Amino acid sequence: MSYQIKRIDPYWMTHPLVPILVAAGAVIALIGHQTDRNFIGIVGVVVMGVAVLVATKPVLSAVLGTLGVFGGLVTFVVLPNPQMVGMSLILKLLSTLLFAALYMVLMDALVLAIAFLYNLFGAGLRGISLDLEEAAGEEAPGEGV
Repeated sequence: MSYQIKRIDPYWMTHPLVPILVAAGAVIALIGHQTDRNFIGIVGVVVMGVAVLVATKPVLSAVLGTLGVFGGLVTFVVLPNPQMVGMSLILKLLSTLLFAALYMVLMDALVLAIAFLYNLFGAGLRGISLDLEEAAGEEAPGEGV
């Protein structure tokens, strides 16, 4: 059995406005950072984050958010930095949630960028080929009954 992956599709919403909102949010965040206007920078980051979440399939965001929660719990609660030992449990849990949200958005953006580049370069090339073989003693679906 041989299969070939021709496209990676992590996109949930492919409306042309979504990538424009990602780029606009990034530009607004950079302008806010360069002019030392924190409110403008936060608005840009929020616009960019929401656009990335809208572009990604919800199941992918849920998996990456769960990994972010586990990573945040280890970083802030289980094995905290010596500077964070004095923090209350509520602040540690808030830090965990903020870490999980940022991790989810950044990893969603990374997955979308990787899928875009793979689809761009893989369209004219062969893509990823998988050669699957049946294990000894197993029957193909629908056979043997």
